[in-house]
Amino acid sequence: MQDELEIGSLGRRLVQRFLQRRPAASVLEAVEGRVVAVASGKGGTGKSFLVTNLAVALHRAGRRVCVVDCDFGLGNAHLLFGVNPRLSMQHLLGGIAPVPEVLSPTPHGPTLVAGGSGISSLAELEVRHFELLARSLGTIAAAHDVVLLDCAAGISTQSLLTTLCAEHLVLVTNPEIAALTDAYALIKCLARQPRLPDIHLVVNRVLEPGQGRPTFDRLAEVTRRFVGRSLHYIGEVAENSAVSHRRLGQPPLIVSHPECSEAASIQAIMHGLELAIGPLVATVPPLGQGVERRLMRLLEER
Repeated sequence: MQDELEIGSLGRRLVQRFLQRRPAASVLEAVEGRVVAVASGKGGTGKSFLVTNLAVALHRAGRRVCVVDCDFGLGNAHLLFGVNPRLSMQHLLGGIAPVPEVLSPTPHGPTLVAGGSGISSLAELEVRHFELLARSLGTIAAAHDVVLLDCAAGISTQSLLTTLCAEHLVLVTNPEIAALTDAYALIKCLARQPRLPDIHLVVNRVLEPGQGRPTFDRLAEVTRRFVGRSLHYIGEVAENSAVSHRRLGQPPLIVSHPECSEAASIQAIMHGLELAIGPLVATVPPLGQGVERRLMRLLEER
């Protein structure tokens, strides 16, 4: 290429020196954890319940896990972990505290970036906030095997951005028609974007064993016919009054009742997800496909 460009000997030496200093393409992307977004079309599906319990299951399987509560201003993952962090997403995106200070330990293994609760300033983030979030997610992913993004329910811009920046997407819904309708609306919005992760479906709050599969089949058929996308089924969790009536500060169900069927369902969902996407361990992403770059590209395309 240098001969074709007919650069002089001085130019060639400068180019050679630059190339010698430049890292090889294979090391331009650092090792980072798998980033999985967990989303829902409506509130109340049990999304955060799934995130916190799945995080504990992954930790017990030997993974370094971080939950990032992306329900900015209305987060509740800290309540389900039974912790009250001093610092939250408000301090991170406000430039008040760096990532290491915002990462909070939880009693059951995973680390947490709390979303903050009742903070109206987080309801409408600007581009600069998302740029800082992109860099922060890159830092978090570099220190963990798995990063679970607990995304806000619905189809707001903030929710769509945090959902789409993930490598993989788990969509949580319920058998009831309202939840399925909102899940389909979210899928339609996501499908309009140029890049959409594979969608893996969990049906929560099933009233009888096996109800999750026909619920999935109905949503998958509509999605295939009218959106042109495939869905992937990874499991169901039964309705349990012990979940909805849990007191604040109680540990995740998989800790307090490890023998119950819902805890077994969480384990099965973890294995089903790994069967679908591969081991949930830190890897080197393809060039330009780290989580920071994915989110920055989404911002550039808007």
